[in-house]
Amino acid sequence: MTFTRTRCAGIAAVAAMTLLSSNASAARFLGADFSINGQFRVETAFSTSDKAPSANQFGLGSNGRAVDRKAGNPLTGYTTTLAADGSALGISGVDFLRDTLNNLGLSIPGPTGGNPRGVTNNLGTSDTFTRYIPYREQELNYHILRFESSMAMNWSGGWSFQARLRAIYDPGELGYRDFDYADYEDINDGFFSGKVKGYNLRQYATDGPDFLGYQVDGKKNPLLFERSGRNYQIDLPAFFVEWTNGSVTARLGNQSIAWGQLLFFRIMDVANGLDLRRHLFMDRAIEEYADERGASPGLRVTWQALDNMVADFYATQFVPTIIPNANTAYNIVDSRFITHDNYYDQGLEKEFNYGVRLKAEFGTFNLQAMVTSRYNHLGQVHWAASGINKPLPNSNYLGFVFNTYCEATQGYAPGQGCGPLLAGTAFEVAPGGLGSAEEWFDRASYTKLDGIEGLNRAIDDFSEFTGPLLTSTVTTADAANNELDAFFMAAEGLHGHVQRTYRREEVYGIGGGIVTQAELGSFFDQMVINMEATYSPDRAFTSPDLARKPLVRDEYQVGLVIEKYHRFSQSLPATYMVFQYLWQKESSLEGLHLSGYGSENFTDQGIILTDTVPTSANPRITPGISGGANYVVLAALAPSNAYIFEYSIAALFDVQGGVFVQPGVQWKPRGNVTLNLLYNFVDAKIWGDNANRTFLSLIDHTDEVVVRLGYQF
Repeated sequence: MTFTRTRCAGIAAVAAMTLLSSNASAARFLGADFSINGQFRVETAFSTSDKAPSANQFGLGSNGRAVDRKAGNPLTGYTTTLAADGSALGISGVDFLRDTLNNLGLSIPGPTGGNPRGVTNNLGTSDTFTRYIPYREQELNYHILRFESSMAMNWSGGWSFQARLRAIYDPGELGYRDFDYADYEDINDGFFSGKVKGYNLRQYATDGPDFLGYQVDGKKNPLLFERSGRNYQIDLPAFFVEWTNGSVTARLGNQSIAWGQLLFFRIMDVANGLDLRRHLFMDRAIEEYADERGASPGLRVTWQALDNMVADFYATQFVPTIIPNANTAYNIVDSRFITHDNYYDQGLEKEFNYGVRLKAEFGTFNLQAMVTSRYNHLGQVHWAASGINKPLPNSNYLGFVFNTYCEATQGYAPGQGCGPLLAGTAFEVAPGGLGSAEEWFDRASYTKLDGIEGLNRAIDDFSEFTGPLLTSTVTTADAANNELDAFFMAAEGLHGHVQRTYRREEVYGIGGGIVTQAELGSFFDQMVINMEATYSPDRAFTSPDLARKPLVRDEYQVGLVIEKYHRFSQSLPATYMVFQYLWQKESSLEGLHLSGYGSENFTDQGIILTDTVPTSANPRITPGISGGANYVVLAALAPSNAYIFEYSIAALFDVQGGVFVQPGVQWKPRGNVTLNLLYNFVDAKIWGDNANRTFLSLIDHTDEVVVRLGYQF
């Protein structure tokens, strides 16, 4: 654990001071009315799934699976393989390896060691590879200790100050299967990305996953009001001064802004990104994004322009959406992709998002309109040069030959091999990387990428370096298979490097609502109906081939929410019910473009790595989803007498075939003690024939029982 005694003592001191102050919750301090409250909470999620997170090292379907590999022939554009025949190098036809070296006046090498780990039936250019990382399920998805405290100070003259402290600690080692790259240091000199100076990619550190830390390339945590590490997080999600003078209210400091009327979907709620490090979006659904919505420093001004009209303006520092770290329980980005973030390289710490909204009420009707200019919080992802100067291993024929070839043709010193060329490509030779074409296609489809065009783009965008490595762009899955297997065999495992780039966009939105009037007490009386729509011209999406140039499309979103409190019995409080619908023209709920959806997985051996995805020797690659994405939410909350119990149910349906259901109960036996029990059930293919057509395939493993025990003061 990296959670130091000093940090522990700091949290304990703050907690103690807060508790001592809580008895004077309505006191005077510095001439102000002073109040404080807070809570302690333990949160735990027990996995009930027989699936491990497929984005992580222990959850890959190929772990422990034997896959036959045959290297392709570069001289034919990888349309044919270098088949074994028992000759000196185990190849027939055009003896590419021998001829290449003979033409350079070099002798035929032999490998310097025994078979690489996991390799059998090694004939030089064909073999059988069994991924050496075991498949492990996990007992525990999530376990944290949380302390929160909110403070308010109010002075005369309309001045006030508000702050909220959040301190989180993850004890670790309580059932979650930590993957440690250090366990594989004996393979190809280990894994470099988490150790290279200047990268600061601690989410790929060799001492286990970084659960709560946040860091971007080259710098520390860009969040001004946060300090975090592997197992801890201390931040101030609210820290601002507020001034009110008549019809004008101004708020300056760290804050979050929630616009729009929709509850579970974010259409007009575009001011802040999300922080998904803790529990992704698997918390109690009725709480919406209370713990996930990010905060950023800035100014917000609200003006009550008329009795029935409010103008709202904000300008806040751009802070990106924070995704879960590699090899953690809720990770959604495959851990074989090393993700860089050029937040500071773009100078985005100096950039602001800003927007204005008008909202008016006319009796039972309401209208709103907004316009924002922002950097998209999710960003665009594209291939990036690895920067890792590391040769291919010499423990196999192909690696040895390629290293010798690179040194001879590029003038590199002995021992450099192909390292300088590989540093300029998007790939890193390292243990734990992909090792077969079947794995490549499986991971590409999971990530909603094009396995063939993604390979071609990784070659074309770095042609200065990939050209001398004898790569070729391909048009068929067979040729891609041959080329991939050649380099996977030579490298004994490859990681891909990608980068998040952020682009400014405008978002225009309108909305309106009505409160229905019907017979008093009837189901249709006092029903709240709101609709919102946004338009974002020329939005930049991640291209399914991970091209540097984004996929630019006009995005439209339309959402509908119908809410109702209804009392079914005079002996019980009213039940809250809500229906929501969302349509997005170009993207899925998590922001990926729909053109990357629906891939089948390649195999010419009948190997199934993801059992909910069809496989084929001639697969359909990214057929996409036409007509837009459609999502429906149904939810209800029913309290008992005296509100000791609250029963809830929420269900999210992806019409392509996925469902997320969360039943729950809250027990509050005392005013200051709360126990929540939830169950999260996810099925990415409850109907249909391909889980890759739904965004829920990214979290299909997260069936879990969630327990939260809190004490409020």
